[in-house]
This record gives sequence, C-alpha cells and structure tokens, in this order.
Amino acid sequence: MRLSIRNAAEAAVLGLISAVLFVGFFRLNDEVFSWLEHSQGVNWIFLPAGFRVLLVLGMGWPGCVGIFLGNAYLDLENFQRGHWALTALTALVSGFTPWLVLQFMKRRRMLEANLQNLTHQQLLNFTLIYAAANAVLHQLLWALIPVHNHQLMLEIWPMFVGDVIGALIMLYAFKGLVHLLKPTSNSRSL
Repeated sequence: MRLSIRNAAEAAVLGLISAVLFVGFFRLNDEVFSWLEHSQGVNWIFLPAGFRVLLVLGMGWPGCVGIFLGNAYLDLENFQRGHWALTALTALVSGFTPWLVLQFMKRRRMLEANLQNLTHQQLLNFTLIYAAANAVLHQLLWALIPVHNHQLMLEIWPMFVGDVIGALIMLYAFKGLVHLLKPTSNSRSL
C-alpha cells in the first residue's frame, strides 16, 4: 500500500510539473512567436509541441496528464464562456495524442517498448506522425464544435508545420543543453 501511494504522489508531482512547463512554454511561444500566428490556436512555430514530445517520451502518462491540465488551464476562458465541452476535448486531444502516437508506434514496432536506442530517424518519425495526428484531431474537433471560425483544410497545414518546427526546435535545444551539461571525457575527478 505504501508503494502505491508513493507512486501516485510521484505521478501527481510529475503531472503538475508537466502542466507548469507546458503553460510556461505556451506563454513563451505566445510572447516570441505571436507574430507568426496563422489564426486562433494555430501557429507557424509552436514550441509547446516539442514539450508534448519530450514530456510524453520522458514521463509517459504523468506527462500526458500534465499537458491535459496545462491546456485546460490555458483554455479556462473558453470554459467560462460556456464552452466546457470544447475546453475538455481540446485538452484531451492536446494531452493524449502524443501518448496515442507513442503506443501506436510501439505496437507497430517502430519504437522499442522501453525507448532505449531511440534513433534520430525514430524521433523524427514520431514527431511527424504526432504533428499530423495532432493537427487533424484538433481541426476535426474545432470543426465539430465551431466556437470560432476555423476552416479545416486551411488550418491543418499551418498547425502541422508549426508543431513540427516547434518540436524540432525544442528537441535540438534539449539535445544541445544535454550535450553542454554532459561531463567531458578528459575532465578529471577530484
């Protein structure tokens, strides 16, 4: 019993950390790339897409829950306007699409179950499949619940491109940061 409470507490903390990171990078993206917004909710560069990839690959289910919570928080304005279904479904699509893509790729043996030996090609494939699924699901949802004016075929491509570019920027930035923090082989231990 003690172990399951500990696991639940760790998952809750990881979920909250994920939510804060997602909201923070959403706000950063809004500040830096607002001039590249194609339409409401669709950006030509969307850094949080990279965080979706990193959080789901790194944390799994708690990362998905964090993205869901972060997205729900960001869409509270829609919720307060009476669009609770749109808010909840958008958060579900945002949080769980990368996890569904991950499960799909594992079942099709496109990725190892434990994600060891993840290659650049596999990561790129994951990013492309995730970005396509995310763009299609968001646009279908927004077409089914038309709260704001979205044109399905005109919005899918900028969202796909924005998710791919944002994810690649974040992934390579993360890779560079890990490389910078990695101890060099010629440093001596004290």
